[in-house]
Amino acid sequence: MRKALKMVVCGALLLAALFSLSAFTSAPSAHAATLGMNPHTTPTGTTAHVVSYASIPPDGPNCPRTVQKGDRGSAVKLAQQSVNWFYNHTNLRSLVRGKGILPIAEDGIFGQRTKDAIMAFQEWDYPAAGSIDGIVGPTTWHALYHC
Repeated sequence: MRKALKMVVCGALLLAALFSLSAFTSAPSAHAATLGMNPHTTPTGTTAHVVSYASIPPDGPNCPRTVQKGDRGSAVKLAQQSVNWFYNHTNLRSLVRGKGILPIAEDGIFGQRTKDAIMAFQEWDYPAAGSIDGIVGPTTWHALYHC
């Protein structure tokens, strides 16, 4: 009986290890690779994925918590770091040039300047989505590659 239980536990651990490994070996996003966010190259013949923002669940299970003006904490800091990354590595810089919006302090405090930066990012990334509100919810977290 003890040997059978040991085999079941070992089998479960093996399956868990294989499942965990599969999360790290999935194919990289072509869009992320073009932005330099993915160290892997895009396979020949593939194209960037197209995401319908309407298909993102309202409370994405893998998204950080929704943050907005007045919030503080690590989720706010992650949003600030991510928007600054896009500012430094994409043409978002040309959209906000001369407006004094970006870069922003990565202090974990969601103030007016952070809200303005999030709105600029939303306008740059998905202007047709109609949700340029300065709130970092599932749609914006997805656009920032965090869910």
